Amino acid sequence: MRRLNRRQALSVLAAMPFVLRRRMPSPPAPPAALSIPDLGLHDAPIVLLPILDGAWDEARLGAREVGLLQTTGRWPGDALAMVLAGHVTLEGDVRGPFYGLGALRSGAPVWLKTQDGRAWVYRVVGRRLLRPDDVKAIYRRDDRRLFLLTCAAWDIQRGRYVRRLLLEAELSDALRPG
Repeated sequence: MRRLNRRQALSVLAAMPFVLRRRMPSPPAPPAALSIPDLGLHDAPIVLLPILDGAWDEARLGAREVGLLQTTGRWPGDALAMVLAGHVTLEGDVRGPFYGLGALRSGAPVWLKTQDGRAWVYRVVGRRLLRPDDVKAIYRRDDRRLFLLTCAAWDIQRGRYVRRLLLEAELSDALRPG
């Protein structure tokens, strides 16, 4: 068997399509739990909310669960911002996981734990009220953003919420896993 010198060996390796020239980090696993200490929310389970009949299926959401909206970012660092939705209240005056979300101050931490056990910390940077049909507002090409979406502005005459609260959080560099 002939022995190759370094240059020849590198040339052979470069020609082989299955050889990885540089190991790329794998994306994080999907999110599994959300914690917002300032709301007293700890390890709320995250479930995927698929689109059924043209709308996100919120049937899986209860007093504890938070939903990851299908068609938005799927993990921290994905090309699109992730959007997590949760109830403010449920029937019988039961508080949902996002009760008090509108009162969070700028800089408040939002913890996201992925299925592989990594923790990602975001900081609240803004908020705005949306019309319920303003879906474009939740799509942003920004791998450092996390949006939290819930109902807002209860209309007593209509017996329903007439706005959506969109809270924006940014990935914290100081606490990002390496």
